[in-house]
Amino acid sequence: MYETILVASDGSENATEALGHAVDLAAAVGATVHVMTVVETGPNPLKFGVSEVDELNQAARDIVDDILEEQAHMDIKAEIRRGKPTGSLLAYADEIEADLIVVGQSGADAIEAAVFGSTTDRLARETDIPLTIVPLSSA
Repeated sequence: MYETILVASDGSENATEALGHAVDLAAAVGATVHVMTVVETGPNPLKFGVSEVDELNQAARDIVDDILEEQAHMDIKAEIRRGKPTGSLLAYADEIEADLIVVGQSGADAIEAAVFGSTTDRLARETDIPLTIVPLSSA
């Protein structure tokens, strides 16, 4: 069924729900989980100073390190990329030949999602790989 599952993570509660879902599914079917965090770059590479870029990079590393620590019982591959989230996720999904992409319902806040659209919405429109969108549980 699934051999390679890609999970997008931005450290949000929604992304954590998606990761839990992907890990449970991978355990059930014997799949490998790849977790990817994207440090988003904008059209203006001079928008951020060196210290801000370092902080963004460290935040991405912290997200990945936390995931690997929490999921130590699983063999999870982790990747950090720089770029636009949707394009970066789809490119990596192609590289690893992902059978499934798992994302949280929305990692963006309501205003950002309304103005720009969320990564989840873009993935749903642009991917030809099966996509599972995991809602935030009410529990």
